Amino acid sequence: MLLVLASFHCRRATGVEQDPFDREAEDALVSYLRINTTNPPGNETAGARFLQQLLLKEGIDAKLVGSNPARQSVYARLRSGTNEKALLLLHHIDVVPVAANEWTKPAFSGLRSGGYIWGRGALDIKSLGIAEAMAMIELQRRHIPLKRDIIYLGVADEELGGLHGCKELLDTRPELFTNVGFVLNEAGYNETVVDKVIFWGIEVQQKVPLFLRIHVKGQAGHSASPPDDGGTLVTLMEALDAIRKIPTPYRLTPAVSRYFAALAVTKHDYKGEALRTVVQGVDPNRVEHILPAGYRSLLHDTIAITQIHGGVCTNCMPMTAFGDVDIRVLDDEKTDPMLSKVKQVIPKGPEVEVLLAGEPSPESSSNTELFRLLVNAMQKAEPGSVAGPVVSAGTSDSRYFRARGIVAYGIAPFKVNYYDADTVHGSDERIRASFFPPGVRLTRQIVRDFCARP
Repeated sequence: MLLVLASFHCRRATGVEQDPFDREAEDALVSYLRINTTNPPGNETAGARFLQQLLLKEGIDAKLVGSNPARQSVYARLRSGTNEKALLLLHHIDVVPVAANEWTKPAFSGLRSGGYIWGRGALDIKSLGIAEAMAMIELQRRHIPLKRDIIYLGVADEELGGLHGCKELLDTRPELFTNVGFVLNEAGYNETVVDKVIFWGIEVQQKVPLFLRIHVKGQAGHSASPPDDGGTLVTLMEALDAIRKIPTPYRLTPAVSRYFAALAVTKHDYKGEALRTVVQGVDPNRVEHILPAGYRSLLHDTIAITQIHGGVCTNCMPMTAFGDVDIRVLDDEKTDPMLSKVKQVIPKGPEVEVLLAGEPSPESSSNTELFRLLVNAMQKAEPGSVAGPVVSAGTSDSRYFRARGIVAYGIAPFKVNYYDADTVHGSDERIRASFFPPGVRLTRQIVRDFCARP
């Protein structure tokens, strides 16, 4: 009887403490993960329509926007009646492709298993999209008076550069962004040890993308008699290897210096000492031997070969082949010099197609009301933690807003262990089920504190 009563009281206590939005948010995430929005081709309209219905049933006027009927974004605005700068809650609907044979769970199942919620987009970045939707729904449902407008925007095409998503909307539908002064988006991160956050990274700047496709054309024929130069694929591999070997010396930018200085405060080991040393001056040998690849990537341009396509059979010499190269230059650099180096080092014959060439954008200031609020909210959520500005090695749609003088911050409200973070753009992407509700609550708290009237 004692055990039964104890069990009853535990369930009752748990029920009292349960936030009513927790289960609702988790169910929404599972449903969202089940929608395949792989880019290419995108098909983001299915995800946009799901989000639209989520908002419409709360009385929020959500609309589908975009020029391509198959690749719509979703937009909604809660109006405050004030002239305070509006807050835009941004995330992307599309996700990167999946190698299904490399996953142990179905990639678009939203499966709850082993303490996780599984699916492409669980971390990048449908979880944030649901948290932001819950923040807006809470304000609407509870009729909370606003001191500034709040905009919800789930966009298409971010994974391939945002040209047909966020950038298109900013260029062709500027009225959607009237009086926007702040953006909360992806690209922040946190360092979680077991279940405690040590450092919250608020992204204020990012490296600049240069995506290239190298095309090679040769003579097709029987591979029993290959040409002297080895054929199309050999020429392609030689070109890609030449690009990979372009020197990329280390250099510390001001934004990365501020990031490393903030991060070093949380580390009391050899890595912390290395970060503090780097801020004083870059020692290439020390950087190579002590700092992990993730930190090193912020100190130099990176070059990655990501795709090679060509050939139809084992005994056929292909006529055409191509390879993709993902280059990220430092946050204060233009891409033109690197593109010139690529064209200089490849052998005669291959052609270079530019898929995406970004431009450096201004760093978002950390001296704002919103940044201070983010720091306070994150440190309150995890007492003893540190929060500070960071630079992202990746790229996001935030750069389009920064280029227009709008403050944009990348946040990561969900605790993530390093081994789970490695599933982003990889196999078995997942979010720990116990970490999702607190992240949703943190997001709601941030939006409420910044947008609700006192």
